[in-house]
Amino acid sequence: MIAPPSSRRLRIFGVVTIITLIATFLHLRPQWQQFEYRDYYKGVTSYFSRPVYDNTIYNPGNEQLVQKQYNTSNTCARFPDTDGVLLVMKTGATEAFDRMPTQLLTTMSCLPDNFLIFSDMEQQMGPYHIYDALSVIDEADKVRIADFDLYRTQQECAVSQKLCIDAKDQRQSAWNLDKYKFLPMIEQTWRMRPGRDWYIFAEADTYVFWANMMHWLRKKSGLNPRDKIYLGSRSFISNRPFAHGGSGYILSGGVLKHLVEKNTNLTGQYTDQGTRECCGDLLVALALDEHEGIKIRQTWPMINGEKPTTLPYGRDHWCEPILTMHHMNAEEISMVWQFEQTRKTDRILMIRDLYDSLIAPKMQEFRENWDNGSDDVCYINRDPGAQERADGHAKDRQKKEDEMNDVEKEAWKSPENCAKVCETEIPDEDSGNKEKQLDRNCFQYRWHDEVCCTSKSFKLGEPKPKPKDDEDQKVRWTSGWYLKGIHDWIEAMGECKEPAWKIPEL
Repeated sequence: MIAPPSSRRLRIFGVVTIITLIATFLHLRPQWQQFEYRDYYKGVTSYFSRPVYDNTIYNPGNEQLVQKQYNTSNTCARFPDTDGVLLVMKTGATEAFDRMPTQLLTTMSCLPDNFLIFSDMEQQMGPYHIYDALSVIDEADKVRIADFDLYRTQQECAVSQKLCIDAKDQRQSAWNLDKYKFLPMIEQTWRMRPGRDWYIFAEADTYVFWANMMHWLRKKSGLNPRDKIYLGSRSFISNRPFAHGGSGYILSGGVLKHLVEKNTNLTGQYTDQGTRECCGDLLVALALDEHEGIKIRQTWPMINGEKPTTLPYGRDHWCEPILTMHHMNAEEISMVWQFEQTRKTDRILMIRDLYDSLIAPKMQEFRENWDNGSDDVCYINRDPGAQERADGHAKDRQKKEDEMNDVEKEAWKSPENCAKVCETEIPDEDSGNKEKQLDRNCFQYRWHDEVCCTSKSFKLGEPKPKPKDDEDQKVRWTSGWYLKGIHDWIEAMGECKEPAWKIPEL
């Protein structure tokens, strides 16, 4: 069938129109690609997908150490393989919903099935179950021992724990109850997750540096998990050594298996003793010593009870790798996690890296209403009233008057006088002497109520309440840092050639 002329004309017109549109598109396409709406579209897409954010810890002073942006698309990309290692985290019903969510959103999000959470009450937090460590304690003991009054109050609460219990008012009661969790938690851990190489016990305000931890356990510690091993930061009560629970402690699978399987009622053996001891981490040490014949192996400062703002940077806290920190609030846990995520290097993280990236940019010559923790050597007004007002620790660290130089004798008079102790420690003629700088013992000071204290390390510290009477300058807290001395010491130390791994010692 032959198409009429009008139909052919329409068909030709359509073909010409299509060709014209294609040519126009090809001509304008480079210009469209440069058009600002392309960038706008990218911005809108980025806003809704949100994989990349500005890095809130990036600031002048750490530009060479952390990325300017934080890519959240794969937060576990740098996380190590933790096969054979179990994290056991302890919390309490009065604090769990304040502390645990941040842990679960950060490091624990990369530990699928490699952790257990214990508390003094069974609870559910989203998809995560919190086990009641005290459920295995004999009911008669719970009734008989007054420390369990809070436990019963929690169980009887008909609404949320926040509405039933004031965490501040019940802090001592929560502390008293806490010590009974340790050994039951150890028993239940082995029964629920037997056969692991290492068990890391930590608290809800403990931060674990997993990349360092796994590298050390597998390659640097020289330890065999089949042996009986108990690691941590050593503390003492009545000359009895134990691993500080808040810093975290590590038990080998070998010792956990033997301890639990050979002692069918470990919890019952020590429940009554808990009424006579202050702390559950001490009970753990006593049980390991009495049943397994082992004591803690000192792993400090890698397993540490401080956090970035309170770590005593300097000797013993510089080239050492860090495995754990304690007293970390939710914001601090999130910050350190973000730091680990945005470091520009994947080398072993040392204590000095925390200082260089998180603390150094915040250091300044002095801060009012601030306590930087200086307390190694103190200088106190010899007036009896001032001596009486000074706290016991400061008086214990007070330098003898006949051992003071002229600057030290005047240090108590004002923050300015106190600052001179560090400024004059090394004479100007020795300022370029590397050995002198490495031997420096005064990096910072703190002045309060005619008491001047200095420190042989440097740390940031924390705020102190402002005096109610602004005119009473004597009671204000002033902290200062001798920045030149800190810089000279760091320069004299040079780069850390190798991480100073700690060999656990008895």
